[in-house]
Amino acid sequence: MENNRYAGLTALAVLQRKLDSASYLEVIHEGGYCWKAHFTFEAPAVVKDIEVIKGELQLPLPPTYQQFLLSCNGALLYHDNKYGQWGFRLYGTKNLFTENARWRERYEEDWPPAYLAFAESLGDADLLVLDTAHPVDEDTDCRVIDGDSGYLPREWRGAARSFSDWLDRLVVAQGAKYWRWY
Repeated sequence: MENNRYAGLTALAVLQRKLDSASYLEVIHEGGYCWKAHFTFEAPAVVKDIEVIKGELQLPLPPTYQQFLLSCNGALLYHDNKYGQWGFRLYGTKNLFTENARWRERYEEDWPPAYLAFAESLGDADLLVLDTAHPVDEDTDCRVIDGDSGYLPREWRGAARSFSDWLDRLVVAQGAKYWRWY
C-alpha cells in the first residue's frame, strides 16, 4: 500500500460525512463510555491568508497542514458540548499567530523556536505542536509533539510521526488521546 500523505484529510472528510444533521457523532471511549461528540468546521482558508500567516509566524507551514487550512480554516473536533471538558480546537489562520504568541509567552525561553502550536486539548490546557525542525515525507509534513502542560517543552514527547498521521489516527481513535496509550 502506497503512503498517502493526506490520509488525515481523507479520514476527516469521511468523518464529516458520518456526522448527523446537527454535526454530532456518537463515539465510544475507553471503558465503553458512549457519548455524542460535536464538530465545527470553519470555512476554508484562501492561499493569501496562508501566505500572510506564514509571514507573521516566520515559520514554515508544512504542505499537509496548509491543505488542512484550505479544506477548513480551523475546527473543533470531538467537543463535549454538555460539559466542555473534552475536544480539540485546531487553529486556523485567524488565530494561529495569537495562540502561538500566547504559548511562547507562557513558556518563555523554554519554547523551541521551531515549534508551531496548531491545536489545544480542551479541558486540560495541553497543546499539540508541529516540530518544523523535523520535516518528514519529503518535507511535506513534520512531527507532532504532545504539549503536556504539566511539563516543560524539552520534556514533551512525540504524539505522531506527522500531522497527517496524527489527524488520521485521531479520527480512528474516535477523539481519544491515543498517543498517551502506553
